Formats: sequence, C-alpha cells, structure tokens
Amino acid sequence: MRKASAIRRREGESSNIIAYRLKTARSMHTPPITMEETAQRATVLSGYHISRDMLVRIENGYRSVYDYEVYALALALNVDVRFLMGLTEEPGKGERLPQTEEASHT
Repeated sequence: MRKASAIRRREGESSNIIAYRLKTARSMHTPPITMEETAQRATVLSGYHISRDMLVRIENGYRSVYDYEVYALALALNVDVRFLMGLTEEPGKGERLPQTEEASHT
C-alpha cells in the first residue's frame, strides 16, 4: 500500500522534514538566529502571524506546517522553500512572490 504523502519518507529519515531543515536554516546564520527572531522576521516579512511557540512545536515535531507558513519561514531565514521541504540540498535564497493584481486589492 502506498503512503499518502506526496513526498515519501526515505529509509531512516524523520517524517517531519521541515523540523530538521528549520533548525538547520536557523543555525546557518552567524550568529544563529533564535526562534524568537525567526518568528518576528517571518511575521514582518510575510504578513502572516508566526509565533515562537509555533516554531517550538514545529521543531519538536508536534505541529505540521501550512504552505503559507513554509513561505514565511523561508523569507525569514533567507532560504529557498524547496530547501525547507527537503526537495533540494541547496539552501538558495528566499524570495518574495510577485504580488498579483488581485492580492494587491485585499
């Protein structure tokens, strides 16, 4: 029977890819970025509310992550969304999505 996940877990890997990648991305900065700073940056840069408590639960594997949260965290940590999702080993650079005409009216 196939697993429901589109991104299947490799042998011996955690099922929570983002938790590990989030910790890694925070530690790549000099000095490493704290959870509090990550939460503040994610909120300011993306406009979505991201809290330190939310990050604690994500990094400890107690909470899943919505797509808009992955985007906010990638902006805050200046990494590619694909890196946080385990789709590439290269951290890349976090980039803002272009704003659509529809989004600019909300």
